[in-house]
Amino acid sequence: MPPSDRRTVKVRILDQDYCFASKGEEADAHIRQVARIVDEKMRDVGGNAGDTTPMQIAVLTGLELVDELLRMQRDVSSVEDDISERTNRLTESLGQLFREVETEVQTQGRTQVQTGSGIESDVGAD
Repeated sequence: MPPSDRRTVKVRILDQDYCFASKGEEADAHIRQVARIVDEKMRDVGGNAGDTTPMQIAVLTGLELVDELLRMQRDVSSVEDDISERTNRLTESLGQLFREVETEVQTQGRTQVQTGSGIESDVGAD
């Protein structure tokens, strides 16, 4: 990034200020959002962990965040598998329906060819 494009975003996490390089307003907002989530999580972990150092709080917070990420990845994978299975079943059902319609159209076409000779019949008429 050229020196003129450099910008920094200052955030506060667990009463400590941090400055991060940023590439624009959208990146600034993202950095602030991430910092807010980390700060909230660290405060929650620190409040539940008793007498701990900031480093211990950071490690415990990292473990909780990674655990949450892994659970979400499993959930997403499960949903993707479910969508794939449903899509396959729908594709099979539609394929069967199209085959049935095609068979019906072919049957009707043969019936029209057989009765389309232009000869009218009065079979059974008295």
